[in-house]
Amino acid sequence: MSNEYISYLNSLNNANSSNENALAEAQVTNPYYEKIRVERNLGGYLAKKLKEKPISIILTGHAGDGKTSLVYQILRQFELIKVNEDLKIHDEIYSEELSKSIFYVKDMSELSEDEQNILLKKSLNIKEEGNSSILVSNTGPLLNTFKRIYNSDEVEMQLLELMDNNDGTETEVAGNEILLINMARIDNVILAPKIFNNLLEEDLWVPCQECQNSTICPVYSNYKTLSGNIENVNHVISAFYRWMFENDRRLTVRQILSHLSFSITGNLSCSDIDGNGLSDYTFEDIFLYNSSNLFFGYIGINNNDDANQIKAIRELQELKLDSKELKNDYSFFVKHDFSFLTDEAREIAQPIWEKYNRHYTYSSLNLLTEKDPYELRKAIRRMQILFGKYDEESISNLFSNLFSPVFSDFLHFRNKKIGMRETRVLRNKITKALYFLFVGSFNGYDVSDVIYLPLVRLGSGFQNVQLLQGKIEKREIKLNQELKHSNFDMDENHFTLEIKFAKVNETFPISLMLFDYLDKISKGAVSTKINPSLSHGIDTMKSRIYEKYRYDDIDIITTEVLVHTNVGPKVISIEVDNNEMYVE
Repeated sequence: MSNEYISYLNSLNNANSSNENALAEAQVTNPYYEKIRVERNLGGYLAKKLKEKPISIILTGHAGDGKTSLVYQILRQFELIKVNEDLKIHDEIYSEELSKSIFYVKDMSELSEDEQNILLKKSLNIKEEGNSSILVSNTGPLLNTFKRIYNSDEVEMQLLELMDNNDGTETEVAGNEILLINMARIDNVILAPKIFNNLLEEDLWVPCQECQNSTICPVYSNYKTLSGNIENVNHVISAFYRWMFENDRRLTVRQILSHLSFSITGNLSCSDIDGNGLSDYTFEDIFLYNSSNLFFGYIGINNNDDANQIKAIRELQELKLDSKELKNDYSFFVKHDFSFLTDEAREIAQPIWEKYNRHYTYSSLNLLTEKDPYELRKAIRRMQILFGKYDEESISNLFSNLFSPVFSDFLHFRNKKIGMRETRVLRNKITKALYFLFVGSFNGYDVSDVIYLPLVRLGSGFQNVQLLQGKIEKREIKLNQELKHSNFDMDENHFTLEIKFAKVNETFPISLMLFDYLDKISKGAVSTKINPSLSHGIDTMKSRIYEKYRYDDIDIITTEVLVHTNVGPKVISIEVDNNEMYVE
């Protein structure tokens, strides 16, 4: 028996040539689309806006951000199209519920410039008739079309500011009131577990349960193994996508769907298993195509070239998470104790380890360094990552090992209000890092109540003697945790942590990149790789601090010099009077 749903899953990724459903335009006509699609809160927000009054909605962003799917959701909500009905290039449909028409453009980016001009003008002017519009366009064509129509650089700047703010409110642009949503600024991480849960919906897998090959099928084995540990698996995939998002490497909805669908099937089809080369299945074949391997782009212990076409897998392999030592490595590789894995995963991992470990032990000259034993340990570690029996504490430790020592702390203060003690610990860590950034060493940090601001010669590092330009009292540095609300999706609400200096009006958000960087500095890292956007942010913060905390130039007679000693920095005052120098 075959399950057509598996063929559909294979068509959702770009790891092979059979990916006709990878685009939303093709997906909506497939009967499985209704079963796996996620209702986005943004769609409900826009539907509410359409009910209130005539409105011009523009959806922009990158290819694969879910713009077309969102239009489909809204039209379905008002019953303006049927289930699995394909969207037209553009159309105007009358809604009984709204008592007005909705004019939509599926994707303006695919049309000629003349057509783009006509459709944008119509979508902006339709409110004069008492109707509404929804226009979809990638960012570049949208900006260019506005510039062609209004011949104004100011319009482009307004649009870019709207895209950056992305607050879901109506704003006037060139005399037109529009509601612009930049899908590229929307947090896609919150969708990943919802998508994965839908992909693993039990009803879709009923044909597999009744199939004669169910006991030898890697795809059905993956369904059972993933479903049996879905909560922890969702924690892991969300952590990875969050890490990417916070490091300016955001994945689109299409890229997430491509990754997750491949992780289930590995592009195996029912015909592959039913007598076409894989009918003589053993537990080794189940291991080769296990989701823990597919998720990272492997077939067993071998890297899969086709899988590397999926962006998420390329990023995962660059992180080398399966090469990092984990807490249960000793239990697995020395004691051969696999009890930490779920029952389904242990039944796959333990026989593989026992068989190949015997072979390596007796045949290999060096069990620790030869490639195949090394790659096998990585494969077992991949199973540990996805299919370990984690509680809240152990999964936090896992993320600290895999990504960054501060990643779990970042997730914690992003999701929950933290207490005074946690705030104080974070403040001390950040203050220590700032001390090093400005002073150049940790000498004297514990006893000093101030952070000195010396003059530093660009590119020459810190000198033993420096001209002192100002200082910050440590008590003037505060941490504030603020709840950031999304106007159109409550799931996007989250806390941010910000640094506040008493004399500086603005606050400085602590992004994951900045938090990670400051943590490394506070632990004594002399040099660390830094993102250009983060470098710009740090330089901006430092310039504001120097600007507000610099000594007044009223007293030009006395100069303060910072001298670095073995026990910490020492401030020396130098006064010049009547051509004589006095040193204090």
